[in-house]
Amino acid sequence: MITEKIPMWTSQRMLVSLHDVLGLFQPNSLRWRVEDFEGIGRFPSGMTYAEFQDVVAAGAATFDWNGIQQFADGIDQMIDGLIVATDENSTTVLRIDVLDSTEYEMVIDPAWSGAAAFVSAVRSSPARRREP
Repeated sequence: MITEKIPMWTSQRMLVSLHDVLGLFQPNSLRWRVEDFEGIGRFPSGMTYAEFQDVVAAGAATFDWNGIQQFADGIDQMIDGLIVATDENSTTVLRIDVLDSTEYEMVIDPAWSGAAAFVSAVRSSPARRREP
């Protein structure tokens, strides 16, 4: 497995959003599932935070590529959580752990066809570099 990390805050104290992180991916056919979520923003289909938490707990917060983009667009800040992406065989190819408003930790299966492009995008991303 390949692990990459992106700080949630730049050196200028600007938030690196979930939308920014997902922007490092090429459009894909993965199935995205929010397995744990704490954050603020607008939730799918006008749900309240409590309703969305129930959907997450039931394992039903699943999205295609456009759906996860729309979800991320509505989220002002993801504080803690876990998003998992699976391929057409239901194999987990990616995990995004959001760790206490400090960083995004991504664990990528190197066998996934999109792994090399994603790792390259992360490593060249200005969001990844944070000056002390």
